Amino acid sequence: MAITSLLDTKTLSLNEILGNGKIYRVPAFQRDYSWEQDNWEDLWNDLVTVYQTGNPHYMGSIVLQISGNEDDKEYLVIDGQQRFTTLSLLILSVIRKIKNLADSGVETTNNLERIEILMRDYIGKKDPSSLLYSSKLFLNENNDGFYQQRLLNFRSPVNYSKLSDSEKLLWDAYIFFNKQIDILFPNNLTNGGEVTAFLSKSIGEQLKFIQITVRDELNAYTVFETLNSRGIDLTSTDLLKNYIFSLVAKSSSDLSILKGQWKKIIDSIGLKEFPIFLRHYLNARSSLVTKDRLFKSQKHFVKTDQNVFDLLGHLEGYSYTYNALFNSEDELWGGDKEVKDLINSLNLFRVTLCHSLLMVAYDKLSLPDFKKVLSAVVTISFRYNVIGKLQTNDMEKAYNKIANKVYSGSFQQVQQIINDLKILYINDDNFRNYFTLKMFNTTNSQQKKIARYILYKIESYLAGGVNASYDLDDGTIEHILPENMDEDWSQMFSDEEHSRNVYMLGNLTLLEPSKNGRDAAQKIMKDKIEVYKTSKFALSNEITATDWTVKMIQHRQMRLAKIATGIWKIQ
Repeated sequence: MAITSLLDTKTLSLNEILGNGKIYRVPAFQRDYSWEQDNWEDLWNDLVTVYQTGNPHYMGSIVLQISGNEDDKEYLVIDGQQRFTTLSLLILSVIRKIKNLADSGVETTNNLERIEILMRDYIGKKDPSSLLYSSKLFLNENNDGFYQQRLLNFRSPVNYSKLSDSEKLLWDAYIFFNKQIDILFPNNLTNGGEVTAFLSKSIGEQLKFIQITVRDELNAYTVFETLNSRGIDLTSTDLLKNYIFSLVAKSSSDLSILKGQWKKIIDSIGLKEFPIFLRHYLNARSSLVTKDRLFKSQKHFVKTDQNVFDLLGHLEGYSYTYNALFNSEDELWGGDKEVKDLINSLNLFRVTLCHSLLMVAYDKLSLPDFKKVLSAVVTISFRYNVIGKLQTNDMEKAYNKIANKVYSGSFQQVQQIINDLKILYINDDNFRNYFTLKMFNTTNSQQKKIARYILYKIESYLAGGVNASYDLDDGTIEHILPENMDEDWSQMFSDEEHSRNVYMLGNLTLLEPSKNGRDAAQKIMKDKIEVYKTSKFALSNEITATDWTVKMIQHRQMRLAKIATGIWKIQ
């Protein structure tokens, strides 16, 4: 970052930050107050430690954007609003305690004077006509009214149940600190001087912040992306929202429309998921965007209010497809069983790099062609990610390039897409080799699900194409060589042989729940065979050997690898 963009970096106490005559404003469209009890408790415990030890406590970094020229007294709080707001509520609780002491006749004159000084130093000025306090800190548009009118003036809400979620959090935080301060400073053992010292000395002097001051949003974002300290409050979603809303803010009617559209997208995708979705969207239409360049990328392309509405229009449309990629029952798929099975497979594999391509493919292609692309992606994902466990850097680059070609119209035929996808397709020989060595530790729930999925797909093949549904059928995984060996099995397998082979796919089959455990479990092999003969599963029926060895497990795994090569194949 250029020196001219980063105005200042310094370590300051809370007293120095609030006692400098400056005003701090949370950007109007930044997210609402969101800290909860766990956050309040952590802060309070830290403050009590400071009070008891006298040692300083570092609160992390705050990022401020100058609101005009360098002589201005106003700053935008780009990062730090949750901590600033919570500390203001704590300060109000301290002042309330002193007010209660004054009202109870304890050092009334002195305590009233303390209240006046503390309000002026930490909270703000009192308007001479309304006698209401105007804060040094202004919150966002959703929270500031409640903060200024109620909290700053020690007024309870008229109807708590009617408050918004964030307003309830503000009030609950204030009540939480009231209770903690009452416990720390009981009325019968406390005077106003002690409580004041807790605020001015322990909190005010010993809480330290690294204050970073920048000129504009882009530089604020650059700083934000490089910070990795406790207390980071802002997200790339906040920054994008602040920026695009500022482009439209001059028109109240446009702003109202924008708010509604933004809310639809966030409600649909979720606040935490939005940056991931945005990156997939960008990678569908432009060269690969890394997560640390999301905001910069958008600021480069979105410069006018029309750009904003174009962007949100696209995002809203793609959000429906994005959500559907995580939900096989989504109405977008219209109950298509093939699509549902493919979507379930992708989600089982936990692969997401393909989402950019799949979103744009659904947008640009017919449903039959989209299904062909989806099927190819599932096959590639199984070979590349599940069995091969290969590095994903090349995969992301390949998906990005193909998605761009589909988005731009360079690829209009499904075969063009599939041909380009083959760069990610592990060839049959390599796939068989990877598969032959593959084991799935079924004590891990995710690995167990994938092993079950593979066994069911092979079962369908052995049963002549009958589609046995791994996610609906009640079949269970049977370990031919048991997970826990008894004396008989211990004579045939050493502990080392057992650990190397018990979770190999060649040692796994399917059994009905009623037969697995009670009938099979620890039985010796010749007794297991009798159970396998009665099973509905072809996988178990074909196991006929009356003994079981390492070589037999390896041989069976090679056979399963050959079958799998034909099942997961792009023609």
